[in-house]
Amino acid sequence: MRLSTQADYAVRAVYELSLREPGAVVQTHDIAAAQGLPEGYLAKVIQSLVHAGVLHSSRGTGGGVSLARPRAEVSVRDVFEAVDGPLKLHRCDAHTQPCEPGPCGTHSFWQRIEDVFTTELERMDFEALATCRSGAEAGDAVAPRQAGR
Repeated sequence: MRLSTQADYAVRAVYELSLREPGAVVQTHDIAAAQGLPEGYLAKVIQSLVHAGVLHSSRGTGGGVSLARPRAEVSVRDVFEAVDGPLKLHRCDAHTQPCEPGPCGTHSFWQRIEDVFTTELERMDFEALATCRSGAEAGDAVAPRQAGR
């Protein structure tokens, strides 16, 4: 399993915005430069984040993007799913090849893995990432978030 390029760039873009003052409007090329990302591809990722309500876009002189919510209210799951859709690790859960007539022998294993991964993505917010400036440290230092935030 591998994180998609879109999800990687999306998390890095939101992380970069979370390092700024609340409400800061930043141009895509500045985010790309700060994170070492290709600007053209990042612009498409940012469109997905705006469409999902994670970022706010403003046009014109001084325009750019900003966080649509406080960084403590944006989880890594929100960002991941904004660009890659709902997390589904096994085919039967995504209904691309359902288990029939009942769950296959590996169903419960993959469901547990998916639940752990989803929970970790949900509990990690950009307040924790920006404060700790390290995902490994942040993962240890964060109290679990409530689902649905």
